[in-house]
Amino acid sequence: MNWKRIGTWCGILAGIQFVTITFILMVFYPEGYSFTEIPFSALGLLVTRGYPTPMNWFMFATATTLAGALSMPFWLTIRTLFTETKPLKAVSGVGTILGLIAGPLLAGIGIFAGDVFPAQHGFSTIYFFLLFSSAIIIFSIAILLNKDYENVYALIGIIVAIICYTHVLVPGFGNAAMQKIAVYSLVLYSVFQGYKMRKVF
Repeated sequence: MNWKRIGTWCGILAGIQFVTITFILMVFYPEGYSFTEIPFSALGLLVTRGYPTPMNWFMFATATTLAGALSMPFWLTIRTLFTETKPLKAVSGVGTILGLIAGPLLAGIGIFAGDVFPAQHGFSTIYFFLLFSSAIIIFSIAILLNKDYENVYALIGIIVAIICYTHVLVPGFGNAAMQKIAVYSLVLYSVFQGYKMRKVF
């Protein structure tokens, strides 16, 4: 298996492992977890509702760190599909840089527990969404410029990015329910694009 195929699987696995680990944390959340009222970040607190929960923090930090690390080969791989012309190289290069920067920020969301490092946690969260979504937008433009890549992938990317921008930028949409929609949209995008690239490579 060459490195490009590994990169496609990284995009798929990043989303799957995050969903799996966070689902486990939801099931065992102290006194019950409300899917629409409690944000993802609450899964990774060091103290939850008065209970020490260092294992929750560790598992959540593991989920975000793995997702961030696995996203990096994904971005490096998708870039190789858009190098035929100078405009495509330039556009995909910018998108790749933004995606690579977003990776450590995603890790930071889990590493910086919200109850101990609220400023760092908040910074990581906001700028992860903005940079990852911007990378998606830029690659959607690259897809539209590439006649061999189906435009439906660009449309899906634009929709996902709009959802994420709305969540972090529009007042009233920063709630837990909208966060779930934004996060799972990113997961689906990663899996969807990874599956497409797997067919190419």
